[in-house]
Amino acid sequence: MKITDALRIGEGDIVAIVGAGGKTSLMFALADAARKPVCLTTTTKLMRGEGQGIAEHILFSDFVSDFGKNLKRAEINLVTNPLNDRNQKRLGLSRSQADQLISVCKQEKVTCLIEADGARHLALKAPAEWEPVIPSHVDLVIVVVGLSAIGRPLNAEFVFRPELFSELTGLFLGYPIQLEHIIRMLNHPQGGLKGMPPKSRAAVVFNQADADTLKPGDRDLIREALCENYSAAILTSLRTDPENCEIFFDRR
Repeated sequence: MKITDALRIGEGDIVAIVGAGGKTSLMFALADAARKPVCLTTTTKLMRGEGQGIAEHILFSDFVSDFGKNLKRAEINLVTNPLNDRNQKRLGLSRSQADQLISVCKQEKVTCLIEADGARHLALKAPAEWEPVIPSHVDLVIVVVGLSAIGRPLNAEFVFRPELFSELTGLFLGYPIQLEHIIRMLNHPQGGLKGMPPKSRAAVVFNQADADTLKPGDRDLIREALCENYSAAILTSLRTDPENCEIFFDRR
């Protein structure tokens, strides 16, 4: 199924993407599949080269001076602040800047995709005290997890902030990660549900299906364990087939 249809992302929706294991890839896959124009941004940071050749880059200061009209000059627009001191990453928007951008996108019916979390390109993460940075007026929050972590030891090679992940799930450091631990993290109020605006829909994207780590019965486990806190869960392989997905459940 087409990924935007599975997640029910419509024209003018505001979507925050958090977690680990493919957030940036998901953002660009959704941008490619969504009705144009689309606005992309981040409340954290993006590597300098991300989006190059795909999106028209707009500095937030230019966006403000043009009252958002430049959002419709290109099919995909990336709005950030300038590069950091090391010139390696584009700085994300503050909460007030994100609110301004969201207001314009809603008014102009431009779909806005916001990367609201950082994970250093690892498969899993647990959020720190100040994370994630989700604006309050989003329609959908997508939590991404990478299935390639299943069977791997809980350490910094595979999980961003493994000590916090251990606290949330009860899994000891160094022990192999299983699907049940990922589900515990997703259902924890300080894990996958952390910072979730009360009026937002929530969905889970299990990425890296090509890792082939799911066992018989895992689909039933996902449906039973997550349907209370999430409105949908899907399975993707953004590296090999970013346009399509499998639906685990959809209770909207």
